[in-house]
Amino acid sequence: MGHEYAFDWLDQMVHELDPQRTEPERLDNYQSIAIVEKAASEKKRLILLFKQFVFREQKTRQIRNSVNHYLSAAVSLMKIANNNLNQIPTKANNFRLALESVFSCLSEVSAFIVNRYRSHVDRDISLNLVNITPDAHDLRTLGNRDAMKSNLKLSKLVTEAFSDIFSDHRGGEITMRKLDYWVSVSHAVTYPNGLLEMTTPFEQLELIMIERNFNSPLFVKYLVSKFSEGIANSEDPSSRVQALTFLQKTFNQIPVMKDIIFNNQFEDLTLTINSWFIQEINFHSERSGTVFSDLGEQTQKASKKYERKTSDKVLCNLTVDQLSIFFKAADLSNIISARSLSAIFQSVAPYLSTPHRTDISHSSLRVKSYSVEERDKSLLIDIMTRLTEQIRDL
Repeated sequence: MGHEYAFDWLDQMVHELDPQRTEPERLDNYQSIAIVEKAASEKKRLILLFKQFVFREQKTRQIRNSVNHYLSAAVSLMKIANNNLNQIPTKANNFRLALESVFSCLSEVSAFIVNRYRSHVDRDISLNLVNITPDAHDLRTLGNRDAMKSNLKLSKLVTEAFSDIFSDHRGGEITMRKLDYWVSVSHAVTYPNGLLEMTTPFEQLELIMIERNFNSPLFVKYLVSKFSEGIANSEDPSSRVQALTFLQKTFNQIPVMKDIIFNNQFEDLTLTINSWFIQEINFHSERSGTVFSDLGEQTQKASKKYERKTSDKVLCNLTVDQLSIFFKAADLSNIISARSLSAIFQSVAPYLSTPHRTDISHSSLRVKSYSVEERDKSLLIDIMTRLTEQIRDL
């Protein structure tokens, strides 16, 4: 697309059709119709432009950068337009019609970009205002499927989690990551894998959600309740330990899909559930007075999975804020890759220290990555510039 800004007219209209900067009632019928017709024409022009877009950009990275540049621009403009729509006086119908046509154009063009270049879209960019409907993977319409019918309690929990995002809008921003997640769940419910049905003591829907890292706190509570009920009939602590180890072994044998997670702000489901198993097994082991040497060794290793001595760590002369920016940028540019940015932080945090922080938690890195300070960005850019010069001198 060269240096052309494809949204020039739409950008202009969004800012001109601001009820705080003009008098909405003064926009006449002729002006309104002209804007509506122009918006319809712009939609056709932009969709055609983005259809040809992939042939103009030769490198995948260039395509990805341009796709996200325009999608981010469209989302920003839609937010402004949506805010303006909420401030239009009741009687300014022409003004409202004109701005709605501009907003609709942005939403439909954005939806085209998302659908056309799905694999290039930033996984966490907000799609709330984009004209995307979840009809093709709406779990609320799949209640008659065997997986859903056989476990009504979990079916309700899963359906409500879906509705929180796509219907009630209580589950945060709609993103491509979330969209792909629920497409995967819907497909698994519609076309179940027969091999999963053989894994007892888990039901089909449970297996589907464990396989897809459904790390919702409500699902964790559901599983913990299920496991607790599973050992309730065990008469003594020793038999409860045996029952728990069987459940843990079976749980860990369920394959977990790579690069998929319900909410990347929570720990992986496997980590959370195994932590619960470790605590429960230790508790009942102490009550029974039985020594489980192999189990003790395994639980000790698991509980210390993310612990490292300071002497084993790499001292990094950056602040935690700067480290979070560095790894976030490396993830976005695909220099490093993992299931999620949170997974990257979990992997690297135990091995790093700073002059001011001996122990760095992955949660602190994650939190810092949400609110990037300009000063930290500038300092990190200076450091990377020195690094670039060092590489040239090698």
